[in-house]
Amino acid sequence: MHIKTPLAVAITLTLAMGAAAPLQAAGQQAVAATGAVASDAVDLDRIEVRAQLESQIRAVDLKRSSDAIEDAVSSDALGQYPDKNVAESLQRLPGISVTRDQGEGRFVVIRGLDANLNSVSVDGIAIGTPEDSSRAAPLDVIPSDSTERLRVVKSPTPDMPGDAIGGAVLVESASAFDRDGRSLRGKIEGSHQQLSGETSPKAAFNYSEVFNDTFGVALGVNYQKRKFESDNTEVEYDGEDDAVPGDVTAINLQHRKYEIERKRIGANLNLDWRPNEDSKYYLRTLYSQFDDAETRQRVIFNFDDAKMVKTGTDQYRLDGMPKDSIDKRMRYRTKKENTFAASLGGENKLTNAVVDYRIGYTRTEERVNDEMEARFKLNGKAFNGTLDQSSRLPSYSFDNPQWLDNSNYAFDRFVLSPKQVNDKEHSAQVNVRFDGDSSSIKFGLLGRWRDRDVNVDERELRVGPKVALSSWSTSSPEHRHGNLGDGMDSAAMRAFWAANGGQYSARPQDAGGNAMTSLEEDYVASEDIFASYAMGTWDVGALRIIGGVRVENTQFKAVGNQVDVASNGRSFTVTPRVANSSYTNVLPGLHLRYDAADDWVLRASANKTVSRPSFGDISPRVGYSRGDEEVRLGNPELDPYESKNIDLSVEKYIGSTGIVSLGLFHKSIDSYIVQTVRTNDPAYGGFDVTQPINGRKATVRGAEFNWQQQLAFLPDGLDGLLVGASGTWLDTKFDAGIKDRAGEDFTLPRASKHVYSAHIGYEKYGVSTRLAAVYRSEYLDSIGKGRAFDIYVAPNTQLDFSLDYKFTPRVSMYFEAQNLLDKPLELYQGTRSRTLQMEEYGRTYALGLKVAL
Repeated sequence: MHIKTPLAVAITLTLAMGAAAPLQAAGQQAVAATGAVASDAVDLDRIEVRAQLESQIRAVDLKRSSDAIEDAVSSDALGQYPDKNVAESLQRLPGISVTRDQGEGRFVVIRGLDANLNSVSVDGIAIGTPEDSSRAAPLDVIPSDSTERLRVVKSPTPDMPGDAIGGAVLVESASAFDRDGRSLRGKIEGSHQQLSGETSPKAAFNYSEVFNDTFGVALGVNYQKRKFESDNTEVEYDGEDDAVPGDVTAINLQHRKYEIERKRIGANLNLDWRPNEDSKYYLRTLYSQFDDAETRQRVIFNFDDAKMVKTGTDQYRLDGMPKDSIDKRMRYRTKKENTFAASLGGENKLTNAVVDYRIGYTRTEERVNDEMEARFKLNGKAFNGTLDQSSRLPSYSFDNPQWLDNSNYAFDRFVLSPKQVNDKEHSAQVNVRFDGDSSSIKFGLLGRWRDRDVNVDERELRVGPKVALSSWSTSSPEHRHGNLGDGMDSAAMRAFWAANGGQYSARPQDAGGNAMTSLEEDYVASEDIFASYAMGTWDVGALRIIGGVRVENTQFKAVGNQVDVASNGRSFTVTPRVANSSYTNVLPGLHLRYDAADDWVLRASANKTVSRPSFGDISPRVGYSRGDEEVRLGNPELDPYESKNIDLSVEKYIGSTGIVSLGLFHKSIDSYIVQTVRTNDPAYGGFDVTQPINGRKATVRGAEFNWQQQLAFLPDGLDGLLVGASGTWLDTKFDAGIKDRAGEDFTLPRASKHVYSAHIGYEKYGVSTRLAAVYRSEYLDSIGKGRAFDIYVAPNTQLDFSLDYKFTPRVSMYFEAQNLLDKPLELYQGTRSRTLQMEEYGRTYALGLKVAL
């Protein structure tokens, strides 16, 4: 039996010969290898295709050949991790961590900096975000199966967009020329989630082919439907209770049960035409759809409604809890997000120059049209209880079990919360490069025209037919942290609303509050960016010098609302507000790369980058609530973040499969933006004013270590081991500019001091297995009114396992296990013993079949 797949032959020959030269573009190497052995048949007894090792070779080669400081993940690596989306695939890289939503990676954090400070592009064009106020692009909306390569550039060169203080995430879909000949790959999978007990399907198909050596087609489609649950408990602490002065007590505790059905659909179609060696033309398209149907049941215990009597350390008696001091709420919503990116471009080699050009279009949308919550209050008898907060989650008991029974609750209100976000961008760019014998000069222009429309609504309806909560009752849901009493059926709630929703209205005194929540966060914005750069590259022996400057001009315009609510809540005024700003950033950069003997590469860079304020922060919104004596303001006067960056790295390449690297970096960020609350604003005397401002300065210093290698030097049988480890160490300081906390030192929000990852794998005899762990230390999530009110996210370790067995060279079965340690998401306030939120997801297992033709 013989195999004639050129890529398989190329990879195997590279390994067998121990080639020191790194594997270049896979298609090119495959063609070269095919030319060398085209007449020879290859015996399967002497050859194995090793997916993990192949992907490692490609990732190492991408890093080695790059002029910038970057790391990468290749397409085959995505199949070796139990990753559901791009964010989770990226967390395997050094210096990368993720923030999670319902246990799934969502936002990518590069070197400890907020995802809001990253840029994200798909096939070279920037994508927007469905988030209503932030610039952070959620990467859980893009399935891993829709991509070919993922790159994270941590120190961009002048020919790259400058909005990358954290870094630039480059998502690249497949070209048919990435492979040789026809390629067909299919995958089907079933996954089982521990908490829900549900088994969910997943499928992916990819096809590519090159016709007449000039025209390539690459097509991919994938689908995933996942039903899962999570158990959440959230606690509110305060120190204002007169009964226990000086104590910070749990004044409110709520148990939440989430039941979620999440669907992802991805598709990409890429066309390439290469009529000759001097011309290339392409079309890249990628579409992803993310549907999230969520039911949330929650029970809220309002301990501060009682008289709290201290009976011991962290122990209290709750005397006289009122009959309405416990709430039950049922929420349902479907969130639909979609992203579409298309780019059309080409490259032409002229007599004395190389010209490349691209036009692009991206559209990102979010629709939450049906969000509704029904709220009920206990309507029984006053009762007593106890509260014990000596453990990380407070425990409680009551002397009357009436709260467990849904028939003891009275209807309070319906809350409707629809939201729509539209984000579109058109772009055009052109680059011209003139090459000399050992140098080149490159110039480029880029235009980006972005439009956003955000409509966030919320209104409370309390007037209408009374609802018997007992008519929606189901069995009590299982919850790891406590008893929720009778369950609630969201289907029954939706059926009731469909039949009776038209009969509900707002109370007169709620008119102002409804106007506030419906209009305050709405805005329409446009942002036009015009960039130009000049960059030179010089090769002096083994040294490459890249220097240049980029200039970016930003034109911003937004229209928002000023909502002024009277103290009685019955009347309000709405005044449109317009904001305009224009600013120019000059971003120089110098990058050095030295290819030393014995496969050592030394790099250094000094550059300047920028990040623009979040749309919600800079929008001209004003919410004026006289009854609550609160004002919430946007700040159109915000300056952009500007960062001066220095990077140094040393890399040792171990053949074509391994690397050991150490990097040091420093960032000095001016105008870092922070939310503040002030009480002494002369324009709003006596009111608490919440507004984002430019802080004074933030600094980030850190080190990155990375090692990965195939242990080919071990005896036969053990030489299939692959190992790797990485670590990031951060020291961050932040002058928040908050008057009430002057002189205090803060770490940057969402910046973990330590991020570690490690894996051990084995590939031989048709078996490919991998155990991978990622650890992220605690980090500051938000700054409160004092240290006792700062909110932190606790340390977390993620451990995943995968096993793939090849029945034939083209058919394999795999098993994956995620979150093996069953670690929760945990937030705490002030100290670790004061848990603010604990959310558990359980383990997830998957079994699937892969076919490659």
